[in-house]
Amino acid sequence: MLKKFTNFLISLKFGIILFIIIAVYSIIGTVIPQGMDLQFYLNQYHTFGSLMVFLQFDRVYSSVIYLVIVLVFVINLVGCTLKILPVQLKKMKDYIPAKGKNNENLYENWMDIEDIKSGFIKKRFKVIDTEEGSYAVKHRIGHIGSSVTHFGIVIIILGALIGNMFVKEGYITLAPGEIYEFNEYGFTIKLDDFYLELREDGSVEQYYSELTVYEDEQEPREETIWVNNPLNINGMYFYQSNYGWASKMQITCAEGHVHQESIFKENPHVFYDKENLTVLLYGYYPDFSMDIHGNPITLSQNVRNPAYAVVLYNEEGYVNSYIVRPGQPIEYKDIEIKFVDSVLYTGLTYRQDFGYYPVMIGSIILTLGILLSFYFYPKYILISQDEIIPVTRQNVWGFTIKIKRMLKELNKVRGNNQ
Repeated sequence: MLKKFTNFLISLKFGIILFIIIAVYSIIGTVIPQGMDLQFYLNQYHTFGSLMVFLQFDRVYSSVIYLVIVLVFVINLVGCTLKILPVQLKKMKDYIPAKGKNNENLYENWMDIEDIKSGFIKKRFKVIDTEEGSYAVKHRIGHIGSSVTHFGIVIIILGALIGNMFVKEGYITLAPGEIYEFNEYGFTIKLDDFYLELREDGSVEQYYSELTVYEDEQEPREETIWVNNPLNINGMYFYQSNYGWASKMQITCAEGHVHQESIFKENPHVFYDKENLTVLLYGYYPDFSMDIHGNPITLSQNVRNPAYAVVLYNEEGYVNSYIVRPGQPIEYKDIEIKFVDSVLYTGLTYRQDFGYYPVMIGSIILTLGILLSFYFYPKYILISQDEIIPVTRQNVWGFTIKIKRMLKELNKVRGNNQ
């Protein structure tokens, strides 16, 4: 009973079933938004919301169910590989394939078998003589191609699981001059400058962050990152992910004293508790204009005609909406609200993935296995006194054509030597 279960566990049939289940789970994880709270799923999917959370469809890739399925798939793949690997290694040493009905005999009367053998040796075939005859062989290492491929897949999966379990990632925003400390990792980064590269039509082509990196007991170094050019600090990768405008607001009294100063970045709301007033920055428009519906827009990211769209709310609700220029005050009771200036800020995603190198190594091994399986597969030529038969399990037609050409070349050389 145990042997039957073990054989099923490492069987190809069970492996295919697991692969289909993993594919279905991956589709679910792609279609259903991940990481939301329970209320989102209850509102979005109603009756099925609680069931989806129970089945962990809200966090598919870190769910216990998904991890168990993937681990069982790894066990299946390892078991299947260990089962066929000894046979493949034995084939690399003393395997001689049998000729099939569709294998073509390329022998012709003019051929001298010893000359043919010498010709195959020059073409990097290894010629081996046996009691039954001879055979030429090339790329016998291709026998282990499928096992190498399986090994690569196993390393990729394990690397991805390790990376998913121990990954450290986050997101920060920095305006020029701001500093972010990564004390746990022993370094600090400062944004020196951030700027856009614009096309002729004013649209954004690329954006750049100029950073200074301060590491413990090392000289500060300057780095520039942009999209598709991340920064690596001791295995922590920083990616240029987005940008925005940081707008500075001041609330002053009638005498001009600053009561509150705030910077608007990603959060567009600021609350002024003395008046129970909420200031909403609807948007900053560096090149202000209005569309046909009367909505504010920006024609480009060039600061040509800057303006702010601002909405005020108090405890009773909506107060008023405003379009103001930099420094232009909004009066509310005995205070003034001013947007002084706006500067570009950078959005950086950082990630330290401990599975990166295993996945990279696994990908290299996987690629090697595919090359062995499909390009360096074993090629045999059975040789006797009246037979020259190309034999291979892959692309036998193409291999036969190649041997025909080789034999023609040998015949031409033989004719020139006579």
